[in-house]
Amino acid sequence: MPRVALILLVVALSLAGCADAPPPTVPAPTVPTADTRVSPPPSAVTQDRPLAADPAQMATDLVADESALRDPAAPNSVLAAAAHRQQAAYRILGRHPEWDSLIRPHIPADLREVVDRNIDARRQLSAMGRPKDTLPAWRIVEPRPAQELLGYYREAQSAFGVGWNYLAAINFIETAFGRVAGVSTAGAQGPMQFMPATFAAYGAGGDILAPRDSIMAAGRYLAANGFDRDPDHALYRYNNSQNYVRAVHDYAAVIAAHPLALAGYHRWSVYYNTTSGDMLLPVGYSQDAPVPVSDYTGVYSAPYTPASAEIRISPRSAEILDRLLAARRQTPAAGGAALSAALSQPFLGTAYGADTLVGSQDVPEQLVIDLERVDCFTLADYIEALKRAETRDQFIDALTAVRYQDGLVGFASRRHFFTDWSAGSPPIATDVTADVSADAVTVTKNLNRRDDGGTYLPGLPVTRREVTYIPADRVDGGVLAQLRPGDYVGAYAEDGGLDVTHVGMFLTGPDGPVLRNASSLSKDQQVVDSPFPDYVGTVPGIVVLRPVT
Repeated sequence: MPRVALILLVVALSLAGCADAPPPTVPAPTVPTADTRVSPPPSAVTQDRPLAADPAQMATDLVADESALRDPAAPNSVLAAAAHRQQAAYRILGRHPEWDSLIRPHIPADLREVVDRNIDARRQLSAMGRPKDTLPAWRIVEPRPAQELLGYYREAQSAFGVGWNYLAAINFIETAFGRVAGVSTAGAQGPMQFMPATFAAYGAGGDILAPRDSIMAAGRYLAANGFDRDPDHALYRYNNSQNYVRAVHDYAAVIAAHPLALAGYHRWSVYYNTTSGDMLLPVGYSQDAPVPVSDYTGVYSAPYTPASAEIRISPRSAEILDRLLAARRQTPAAGGAALSAALSQPFLGTAYGADTLVGSQDVPEQLVIDLERVDCFTLADYIEALKRAETRDQFIDALTAVRYQDGLVGFASRRHFFTDWSAGSPPIATDVTADVSADAVTVTKNLNRRDDGGTYLPGLPVTRREVTYIPADRVDGGVLAQLRPGDYVGAYAEDGGLDVTHVGMFLTGPDGPVLRNASSLSKDQQVVDSPFPDYVGTVPGIVVLRPVT
């Protein structure tokens, strides 16, 4: 049985609290239903159009790219750009089921199944593996031409009765049509990822690395496992995962539905899902052994080209940033608790200020850097960005990654909730609440939903999420012993539409543990160190996130 382990395709307001009251609810604008929309002409595609940050615009652009990829007259430059954005959009949309209601009205009826199947395939494959902190020991090479591979798929179909589109889907999922020249962690080899012993039984004496021989062997193997009678069983034998079976069905259906779909997929690149987000492995990438992701950040970490965002920073904030970065450069060896304490200390005494961020369903998002005043969540943003930067440009890139999911500066992609840091992509922190205390309680919340049925943030969907917290009366000495300096602690919200109402950093002070936080209390109105036990006594419970850096 083949053992497949590569799975290339797997791979101005904050609801964190701080403000005295949630924003008012206003009705969302109406949009036409998908049934009333038609696909745009291929001419709507431009070669240099960046990836949109807004889900609705991303969906609209995706429709234009899908249409272009089905146009036999489209020039190669347009096709390459469309396929690149298409792949990037599906990877992002696959990670955000909460956006489904935002994008669906923008998908015309004639493309709805195509979009649905591509997004579902991404989610199925993503469910098969977790992000890795190393890059793989692979070589990335140019694949054989799509027409050549299509001939092999059809030859195998004629010989063994296995649909050519299924063989293409497997070849696509396993190695991006042979782009990956490498051995899986289980020892599988070749374009169709066979274990050598299995290939010896079904390869008819061929070469496991040769595209034709490998594709023919896959046809024999699937036929021997009853593909004609029960495709699900045969595909499951190929890789023991129902997620895999469903993903193959999804891609096979899209490939069969349109003659140019295969050519579009054939233009996709190799992305690898890491703890630092998607990493693009270009042709020419070559590693003999796994290497830490951090060694290649900035080299292979730009798979998307998001639209440039307007940056808002005052001259005074720019001066403060330069001082903070200078201090950061003087402590390059400091890590963990020492770095968290050092980078957060200059913020003590900074004025509290709510609603400093700019963006809403009606107002374009701006990347705001306001270091003259902070709220509890922007304080955490700036500290985490400083950990990752020594220059202004690095700080801007780091703040974008910390504040926004997938590095897309947009209102919908902003991490509005505290737990977005652990649940979002890529994760900024790990939820260690349950690890800190055996008394932790998990509840299911509908984040962004108000008790009256409206939403706290108009234009954003309601997100169903499990939130774990430690009741305040269970935060004892044992819990304190498990907390680490630099952990972020959120005040658990009893409201079912919020996860926390306030955020701060846990640190050890000369008089005991403290919560370094931007306090909106009338007696404070600035960043202060609050005695931790005293603070816990004022909230229902705590949520603990541990930063990944």
